[in-house]
Amino acid sequence: MNGKRAARLARAMVGAALIVLFAWLTHRYFDGRLLLAPLAELARQPVRFAAVLLVYGASFWLRAWAWKQYVGKPLGLSVYGRAVLLSLFVNHVAPVKIGDAARVAVLARQPGVSLGEAVESVAVMRFLDMAMLGGWTVIGTYAYSHHIPRVPLLAAAVAAAFALTVVVLRRPLRLERLWRRWRTVFQGRRGVGIVAAVAASWLCEAAIIGAVAETVGLSLSFWQAVWVNSATVSGQIVQVAPGGLGTYEAVMAFALTTLGASGERAYAAAVVTHAVKFLFSYAAGAVVLAFWRSDWQVVQGVWKKGREKR
Repeated sequence: MNGKRAARLARAMVGAALIVLFAWLTHRYFDGRLLLAPLAELARQPVRFAAVLLVYGASFWLRAWAWKQYVGKPLGLSVYGRAVLLSLFVNHVAPVKIGDAARVAVLARQPGVSLGEAVESVAVMRFLDMAMLGGWTVIGTYAYSHHIPRVPLLAAAVAAAFALTVVVLRRPLRLERLWRRWRTVFQGRRGVGIVAAVAASWLCEAAIIGAVAETVGLSLSFWQAVWVNSATVSGQIVQVAPGGLGTYEAVMAFALTTLGASGERAYAAAVVTHAVKFLFSYAAGAVVLAFWRSDWQVVQGVWKKGREKR
């Protein structure tokens, strides 16, 4: 078995284990009244709920803006925005996490952008996303449990070093060109703006967690909500169902219980938060596909690739 297949198998096994954990949590803590109460509370506060969704939506605008700054092409922000939202939609309907392929496809169809440029830019933005999520997760883990997960960090460092070595040995010229581009992009205010926008986007995404947690009787500080969101989204690298169904709830419930929440309330907050995110992703996807019908081809192409990977 080669390394790629082994890694895929390991992800599938961890994802399956989290699905089993979610099933157990559902068996033990499912309470229809406790799940409906937060939704009813949010419905009774439409202005506040709309504000929360606006902040959550701003997270995707920030990522789109950062991506536009990195690419540096004379394209409207709407191109990047709809690609980001389409990626979100695809990740919530496809059985595997392939939304980045939609981002690549939308950008590569634009005039003056090559497929290689699109792939590189999406990869770099994804790296920044994971770096920010990893940073918030590690900082929060230490702050709330006084423990740094050294083994996962060491494994990630070794994997990154191995990947970098392979790139250097096999594609030295490509790496050199990429390094020159990074030095150009990330120097000065432009680079600071890109990194700051990506960091801020993940702060905005935590808004939903804080609002839903309050409706089930959990009082989270802003930074606790950021940590819970970062840890939960980081866990979606082992997604095995559309939108990380099951894995999202299991990781978020665990994070909330780490902060002292009861199992019932942690489970309810995780399920309702994910439900709101699902509805947002479907609504965003519907809007994009209604205004840019040509992007249906992107969705169909990405869906076909996803089925081939399974």
